[in-house]
Amino acid sequence: MAARDGNDGRGAAVPFIGSRMSRLSAWIGGAAIADAGDAGPIADPERDGHRALFADIGAFLDRHALEPSVAHYQIARTYILRESHPLSCSIDDRLFAGGTIDAAFLHRLTNRPSHDPLSPERIADMADALAARLTETECTFRQSHASARDYEQALTVEAGSVDSDPDGTVKRLLALTTQAIARNRLLADRLEETHRETNQLRRNLHDARRAADEDHLTGLPNRRCFDRRLHALPATQDGAAPHCVALCDIDDFKAINDRHGHDTGDRVLKLVARHLTNELGIAVLVARHGGEEFACLFEDCTPEVAFDLLDGARAALGGRILVNQTTGDGIGRITFSAGVASLGDDPGAAMRAADAALYAAKRAGKNRIAFPPEDDVG
Repeated sequence: MAARDGNDGRGAAVPFIGSRMSRLSAWIGGAAIADAGDAGPIADPERDGHRALFADIGAFLDRHALEPSVAHYQIARTYILRESHPLSCSIDDRLFAGGTIDAAFLHRLTNRPSHDPLSPERIADMADALAARLTETECTFRQSHASARDYEQALTVEAGSVDSDPDGTVKRLLALTTQAIARNRLLADRLEETHRETNQLRRNLHDARRAADEDHLTGLPNRRCFDRRLHALPATQDGAAPHCVALCDIDDFKAINDRHGHDTGDRVLKLVARHLTNELGIAVLVARHGGEEFACLFEDCTPEVAFDLLDGARAALGGRILVNQTTGDGIGRITFSAGVASLGDDPGAAMRAADAALYAAKRAGKNRIAFPPEDDVG
């Protein structure tokens, strides 16, 4: 899906390169696209981004000596774009362990029974494993301390017999030292192994917690994350700008799905997610609230300022004409409606007011921003 620019580019010829995979990588990542009159390269950042993605996919397949099949291409694309947390974690863990990413591994990866890697039980298991590794590390440190203490005591004992039995003392000291070195090496190896496993478990746990707060399609925070942040927000201090919330809903989204299919609908959701994030800025928390609805949290921001920011984002999105890249069919303009409400002291009431404002915008003709109706204020 891309903005219509009226130019249908064609890839320039690519010289012969040795391997089939190298030729594929060079073709999909290489020459600039020219228009029908060969007037020179056309600047198209979105198309350049797709070409870079194709090149990364080709490099992934080439690096792991994978056949350029449709299945392998899809897995590589999903992994590079981090569109599936379980798949990405499985491949990352395999690479971290020095394993091979071959066709057999990918087949097992995509055909094994599905399970929820982010279930409370799964996260609890990872937390328990991390706690066990930390306990093991503590035990190893205690053993190291005890070993050093035993060695010190043995040296003290042998020091008392050095005058009466110097040769025997030297032999016993050498044996004690050899044993101490061997024990220390063994403990050091165990510490190193435990350290690696602990770090991997920490990364897995961090990824699981982060993914539990993330919408897997758009990459935005999900409703769970938004609600936690909303309820944790401290009350507005006297004299400070108030906080406010907004609910945004893509207009006529069902018609897009019905006409162009759910894949195109998913791309529209991702487009709107990126657009809201870019237009509203990093100070505003934008989350996917469910379906085609997005929630926005404006901290230290009056409803009037939030209204203007959303209205600017609405106008910018509505000014684009989109096409379905897969079929070439026109999608047209994508618009959204939104409702804005002051947060106040009751987050639940604020969200209900924003929802009432959203539906007021829908009833008024869509593609607009609204405040709550007077009956819903307070």
